Amino acid sequence: MADLVIDTRTVDGTPVLDLSGEVDSYNSPKLRERMVRLIDDGQSRLVINMSGVDYIDSTGLGTLVGGLKRASEKGGSIRIICPNEQIHKVFSITGLVKVFQIFDNEQSALAT
Repeated sequence: MADLVIDTRTVDGTPVLDLSGEVDSYNSPKLRERMVRLIDDGQSRLVINMSGVDYIDSTGLGTLVGGLKRASEKGGSIRIICPNEQIHKVFSITGLVKVFQIFDNEQSALAT
């Protein structure tokens, strides 16, 4: 079981969470806490960079959906950078490509 590393940086006022490792039932609470803290601190527009993610399970997806719901309630959004074909396939199979804005790179995710 791989750990989840979350590095947070700010680009033009938008928090970018760089994830690497696995987003699963074991690691999801760490991601949830980070998103909740940022959103509750008024940073309701987040970009989640999943370039370094090797694996995501249903708990990880649920955590992202919960974060999106919380951000939306505060007038924000969550954009996902997901160049990994296998991870993107999980979003497609579950229908979450219709729920999240998913981008191939940081530049397009931060545009607008």
